[in-house]
Amino acid sequence: MDSEKKTDKKIIYYVLGGAAAGAVAGYIVNKVGFKNIVNVLKTKKIIPENLIKTISEFTSNKSDDNFDLDD
Repeated sequence: MDSEKKTDKKIIYYVLGGAAAGAVAGYIVNKVGFKNIVNVLKTKKIIPENLIKTISEFTSNKSDDNFDLDD
């Protein structure tokens, strides 16, 4: 039974560590800005150009979808 308690603590520590890492990443993105981070990743060629285009499509503010109710 003692090994089961250690496993449960490990899972809790992983979850808390992931939450802390997510909070730090969210704070950095909030302060620096998502577009600035994407521009740095684009200029250093860390992520591929086609992935940058996909991210830009989802994060753009303008709506290019023209759906009609008749369709």
